[in-house]
Amino acid sequence: MRNRTGLFMGTTDVPAERTAGEIMRLLGKAGAKSIVMDYERGDVSGMRWKMAVDGRDAVFSMPVRVGPIFTVLQRQRPTAQRKLDNADRDHAQAVRVAWRQLLRWIQAQLAFAETGMVEPAEIFSPYIVMNTGLTLFATLQANGFKQLEAGK
Repeated sequence: MRNRTGLFMGTTDVPAERTAGEIMRLLGKAGAKSIVMDYERGDVSGMRWKMAVDGRDAVFSMPVRVGPIFTVLQRQRPTAQRKLDNADRDHAQAVRVAWRQLLRWIQAQLAFAETGMVEPAEIFSPYIVMNTGLTLFATLQANGFKQLEAGK
């Protein structure tokens, strides 16, 4: 699964759209009622879906952050090779890798749900969209994680 440089799924050639479709099927089997794909500059950049939580519909929003993977791919090249042609190629590869990594993470998490160890909503709770429009994680982050103070 790791290429010679150690990046998980680093050599995948599976298009992001195909991987996103695989993720959509998994989310559908896990109880998603609707799924919307987000795009940025022509690339699939994330997805939002609706799923019942305790009998109520909740929206989840999961981004796919390509930037960090692009940075890893660029750092693996000697400085002289970090030209536009390689940057375009590395960006395209980063998109594929990011989606493939997300697929593998979702597959592993849903394996827990299939055994009853967790509920699907529990897996994705950091991505639940709060009434502020931010995800739970983004809300906690924006507040400096103060809600997590130990012992209170």
